[in-house]
Amino acid sequence: MRRAVVVGAGLAGLATAVAAADRGVAVTVLEKGDLAGGAASFSGGQVWVAANHLEAAQGIQDDLGDAERYVRAVGASHPELIDDAALHRWLTEAPRAARYFEDAGAVTWEIIPDYPDYYQDAPGSRPTGRYLTAAYDARRLGPWRERLRVSPHFPVGTTYAEILGAGLRASAFGAAREADDLSREDRLTFGTGVVAGFLAAAVERGVDILLEHAAVELCVDDGRVTGVVAQTPDGARRILDGDVVIATSGYDWDDELAHDFLGLKPADRGSVAPRTLTGDGIRLARQAGGAVVEIPANRVPVQVGYPVDGYPGFQVAREHSLPHTFVVDRSGRRFCDDAVYWEIVKKTLQPGSPHLPCFMIWDSRHHRRYGLGPTPPGGTYPPEVVSSAPTLRELGTVLGIDGEALAATAARFSADVASGHDPEFGRGTNTTWQRFQGDPTQQPHPNLGPVDEPPFFGMRLTMVSTGIGLTGIAVDPDGQVLSADGAPVAGLHAAGAAAAFTSSGTAYNSGFSLSRAITLGLLVAERL
Repeated sequence: MRRAVVVGAGLAGLATAVAAADRGVAVTVLEKGDLAGGAASFSGGQVWVAANHLEAAQGIQDDLGDAERYVRAVGASHPELIDDAALHRWLTEAPRAARYFEDAGAVTWEIIPDYPDYYQDAPGSRPTGRYLTAAYDARRLGPWRERLRVSPHFPVGTTYAEILGAGLRASAFGAAREADDLSREDRLTFGTGVVAGFLAAAVERGVDILLEHAAVELCVDDGRVTGVVAQTPDGARRILDGDVVIATSGYDWDDELAHDFLGLKPADRGSVAPRTLTGDGIRLARQAGGAVVEIPANRVPVQVGYPVDGYPGFQVAREHSLPHTFVVDRSGRRFCDDAVYWEIVKKTLQPGSPHLPCFMIWDSRHHRRYGLGPTPPGGTYPPEVVSSAPTLRELGTVLGIDGEALAATAARFSADVASGHDPEFGRGTNTTWQRFQGDPTQQPHPNLGPVDEPPFFGMRLTMVSTGIGLTGIAVDPDGQVLSADGAPVAGLHAAGAAAAFTSSGTAYNSGFSLSRAITLGLLVAERL
């Protein structure tokens, strides 16, 4: 019987295991952590699939040609980083993968209602239909229920349909958490819900999932990968034979790789992904001659956030998109459309950028209305994270930025946005962010409001990774690992975020990563 070892029990690893088991392959999954689910379990569970079967059933018009135009437009800054064959393969096979795994009983998809592509002005975008997600009954997991990662970042148990009306902002998430009840505890949603069905399907197929087993070395014989050496929970070494599939996601918690690929020092970065993401897959692939494709740091979907108590230690900041706030660098001046996280990242992670560190500044109205992550509206902010002062000049002194310039920035910003426009940087012009990251009750604009009511607040923003580094292992369109000269590394494959995003280059849209996870999972399984 053909054997395979999958390294990583996230969505890509579990999808590979399910599809390979369906084809008669004996599969063992190695997971370094003590829980299954990986970074996908912590995610929003958005799976971007153009021209999918649910759209067709609901009469939603979509087209793969438009999808390709959209990806190319979003990735136009570095078109040379898009592998045409990989892009075509991903777009055409993703609808088949979505349908395959639903027919296999691993998932029951639903379209996230009225959720548009990020870049609505880009050619080929769609206002709804491409975002799939799923819920799962936790009771069906049996003993594996307690071995599944549950997202600390999303109100698991609540659906997109229930929260989208309020806008995807911190206050909506807090309200959803307070509404949780026993039935919601059994209903897994967001990334946790998507992964849960794949985990159950793998277990039902007899896939051997070994938790707390870290893959530490590849076995290579005459240039071919023949297995993996795993470190067991008691510290022993165990050899598992078979073709190897690396599905370990990103490098978020490894200081060396994060510096190499993002140029960030530990003080300026964090992650919302599980702490098991330490670049193991990249190191394993390099052992066998596998190459790495690097994506420019300021195009990686890093978000902005701040430290919080509890696991994993950081939270994505959604509050910078709300009214009565803006973002500045040490000069006290704004430098981008600061409602949209990737616009901040593009500027701060540019090599030699003067905009790192950067700071979120807000006033008392923002405090009263929105709070900050776990801090409720009007609540007391953690003093180790948030500073406050009666004037903007004093706040600048506390934060170590130019207070005079900060006060001038606030005066100009407040005057400009009073009419609902930001002529300096176009804050609030992203229509997706207007609807889903703003305050729908705020007039005249959901992302804009003056910053002029004392006291004032500020915090240094952290660059927060999400398990999606874009940089990763070089693969062909079907997930075969490639060496630096483009030759296949026999017996070695990669899926999910461990594989470089050559199918989309610098283009990124929420949902691309999980879409590639299930697509490469199916394609690698078919190759096995």
